[in-house]
Amino acid sequence: MINQLPEGVLSEILVRLPVKSLLQFSCVCKKWCALIKSPYFADMHLNHAKDYNDHRVVLIKRFIKDGKKTVLSFHSHHNGGEEDETLRVVAPNLELPWWDRYWVGLIGACNGIVCISDFYDIYLCNPARHELLKLPVRPFVYPDGCSKGSVFTTNGLAFGFDPPSGDYKVLRIISFSAGSFCLPSVTAEIYNLSTNSWRNLDADLPKIEHPHPCFPALIHGSYHWCAASTKSRLSVSRMILSFNICTEAFGQMEFPCYIADDTRPSLVVLDDSLAFISFKNPYPQRLPSIYEQFIDIWVMVEYGIKESWMKKFSLGPLVGMNGPLIHQPLCSWNNDKLLLQSEDGYLISCSLKNHSQETRKFDICGQRDTLKVIIYQESLVSLSKRHEGLSWWKI
Repeated sequence: MINQLPEGVLSEILVRLPVKSLLQFSCVCKKWCALIKSPYFADMHLNHAKDYNDHRVVLIKRFIKDGKKTVLSFHSHHNGGEEDETLRVVAPNLELPWWDRYWVGLIGACNGIVCISDFYDIYLCNPARHELLKLPVRPFVYPDGCSKGSVFTTNGLAFGFDPPSGDYKVLRIISFSAGSFCLPSVTAEIYNLSTNSWRNLDADLPKIEHPHPCFPALIHGSYHWCAASTKSRLSVSRMILSFNICTEAFGQMEFPCYIADDTRPSLVVLDDSLAFISFKNPYPQRLPSIYEQFIDIWVMVEYGIKESWMKKFSLGPLVGMNGPLIHQPLCSWNNDKLLLQSEDGYLISCSLKNHSQETRKFDICGQRDTLKVIIYQESLVSLSKRHEGLSWWKI
């Protein structure tokens, strides 16, 4: 009898279901299959999920040393409408094929598509549909002044959706260096999924702060990294570098405060605002057992206005012998917690609610620098239908 329902009514029922159930229901009959696999319904399902914050999970990428594999694990974001403090597993782990290397970067997620990269290749993945797409490899074009013997490094990556063009884009920032005594040269290129091709961007860029491709903070359609501009060996200025995915324009902002050389800056989005985190390197000169670590969190109240930076939280002291030292911030969680990785590799949360600073350690561990976390919203968006000739496969 349900097959006799008008398509509009059927869509309103099915749009509330998770992707796993929808893929199973696509086998009920041809009518359901055609509806569920249509781009129209995929967009409808995604928009409903965004409006009601449905189908959201905490997605964790980690490298398991003993098994020499990289896995994605899926953990509850809410439990019965309330925050689930346990991060319980809600789906089987997804092992990424061939990635037995130590370092694989989780770059970001958009519309249910996750961007992943190692030192050599970039991939787009829809974990809910088990689809994986390898982006084409583009020969490096050395900028003017750089010899072909120069060493190049992928210095920053970003992935997002451009609503005006309806296209997915990947930005890659590349640093070239001819040697330890030469100043680096930085260039950028962008990939369009609609054309399955790369093109150069004409921009004078500073160098990204982190040595590996890092997860940028996304807010107001722009991606943000901590960066350093090296004009000379004795002149290094540090700032926030931004990139707008629609206009493809770069911008710069000043840090909210002076950052000492032994301080590690990081960026997250906290309560729909850009947040700047500074904390001391967890490598003290004295014994770790007596080392105190402090974390300051600044929030930009009005985006783009330097004077609106406000120090909102000061966490600590975190003492080596009484609590976990922090290796790196990972992301914000429900706007009142930070998820971080401790020095011993474990995932921990730190409450910002009422300045309680309550910490919790989870039984989730990864090699240092390999643990990455994002809030992921699943979707029916299919990589296989975006462009003919794409090299995608099931995982």
